[in-house]
Amino acid sequence: MATRRFQVYDGDGELVATFPEWEAAHSWAHRRACEAGTRTPVQVEDRLERRTWTIEADKCRLTVWRRRVEYGYCGRPEARPVAAGRKHVYVS
Repeated sequence: MATRRFQVYDGDGELVATFPEWEAAHSWAHRRACEAGTRTPVQVEDRLERRTWTIEADKCRLTVWRRRVEYGYCGRPEARPVAAGRKHVYVS
């Protein structure tokens, strides 16, 4: 049984299709973005590789997700250590 790794979402966040191969998901999403009544942008997510392609009818953009950083846990304090808080740094 093949996994359906690539998930396709309409612009309103509704899951509309899943595909085992990238090429099939990508071409289908471009066709979907061209259909009348489709909320755009259509997005193809690959949760394994942590990537999202944002697709309009004539173009697409790849976004690579940030690495997950854990700042602490909830629950019993003695059960899990809590990481020290980080200060926000703003770059202008």
